[in-house]
Amino acid sequence: MMNLPQVNKASHITALLLLILKGFLLPVSSSASSKLIDDLIRDQRNFYSVDRLFRIGVAFGIGATMANSTFDEKVQNYYQDHIRNSGSDAFSKGVRIFGDGKYLVPISFALASISFIQEDSLIGDFGYKIFRSYIAGGLPLLATQRLTGAGRPGEHDHGSKWRPLDDGNGVSSHAFIGAVPFLVAARMNDNSFIKYALYAISLAPAFSRINDNAHYFSQAALGWYIAYESTGAVFDTEKNKSISIVPMIGQNTYGVTFLVPW
Repeated sequence: MMNLPQVNKASHITALLLLILKGFLLPVSSSASSKLIDDLIRDQRNFYSVDRLFRIGVAFGIGATMANSTFDEKVQNYYQDHIRNSGSDAFSKGVRIFGDGKYLVPISFALASISFIQEDSLIGDFGYKIFRSYIAGGLPLLATQRLTGAGRPGEHDHGSKWRPLDDGNGVSSHAFIGAVPFLVAARMNDNSFIKYALYAISLAPAFSRINDNAHYFSQAALGWYIAYESTGAVFDTEKNKSISIVPMIGQNTYGVTFLVPW
């Protein structure tokens, strides 16, 4: 009986993503829909690139070592017994909402729709990149939650250890959802101080899960890391868009020119 709520939660998240995507596509023009679909396909290709999958594999290898040893439980117990206090609880309460999918996902998708009304809108572009990051990492997140099969602190006798398909909390969706907007903002910012400050803030929703004893360290870290790679895949798509292929026709020459701004 303990696993049923998580299955329902995963189903609800998947259904929400599909419904919002359907509603997102209906109002826009065919050219805009084509652009969106093309971007989503490119994002998926970038997410499942060899280099990125290798990095994700390494991250999950480290996470598996933490989860299937005494590391996660020792960290969790030490934090709860010696570090957690009223100040950390107050901070956690303030940042917890950023990882709440029922608020953040619809808001982000609403902002994304602005980009189809006003192409040069910074807010629209911000929302559009968040939207695509959620799509790029959403299904891998749900899959790895079930494949790891780990439970929350205090939920099972086997603690943080992975039990494939046994549960669905091996990767924190809260950490993933909460990190994406801050990671997108960081990648969009050229100011180094602001960029790295936003990277640091992106860890706050993951921290709240550890503080609230809702996830082990490895689970929160993996949720954040999927968000990091998802946003990276989206921005790789944007980089590729900047490469232009221009025909070159001279008096005695024919060919193409690649234009790469830098």
